[in-house]
Amino acid sequence: MVGYMLDLQENYLLRTMKGRGAHDPGSYIIDVKKGRMRIRMKVALALGVVVLCIGIGVAVMHFVERLDWLDSFYLSVMSVTTVGYGDRAFNSLAGRIFASIWLLVSTLAVARAFLYLAEARVDRRHRRMAKWVLGQNMTVAQFLAADIDNNGFVTKSEYVIYKLKEMGKVSEKDILQICKQFERLDTGNCGKITLADLMESHH
Repeated sequence: MVGYMLDLQENYLLRTMKGRGAHDPGSYIIDVKKGRMRIRMKVALALGVVVLCIGIGVAVMHFVERLDWLDSFYLSVMSVTTVGYGDRAFNSLAGRIFASIWLLVSTLAVARAFLYLAEARVDRRHRRMAKWVLGQNMTVAQFLAADIDNNGFVTKSEYVIYKLKEMGKVSEKDILQICKQFERLDTGNCGKITLADLMESHH
């Protein structure tokens, strides 16, 4: 439910931002090129939902369960973070009904927040790795590794494949699978796929 609400919010923001330029202040929130919400915004929204769950819990515990503000806050934080609070339990029927829904939603919100935090960390590491790989000058060893067909020079496609492998965006296994598919379509073994080859493969 929390994930669904966050996805709805993301889709709404994407629709709102569609058509605006990259220099728009909203581009800080939305990645227009990728057509999705930036990870930092996802993290902020997920943490906002967690804070909202805590706030709602504090209000209900104070006004329904008649706990003082400090105990209400403490119980709310302990419950939302799934640590638990054994000293007190919900006594009223209204409080128990609220707790059964609130604890489920808040637990999912915390899980989603941790998921987005992990995603942000991985994304930052990938960006750092890509920046480092693209900032390097080519060494002789890298030239030899990039020269796939060992013909003494590196083509643009070979260079792109090598850099993608270095950045971890594509693996050797992926490349081999694509090469096998290419060889299957290249019936004439001429190193290129012609329209005749394609028509022949469909018969």
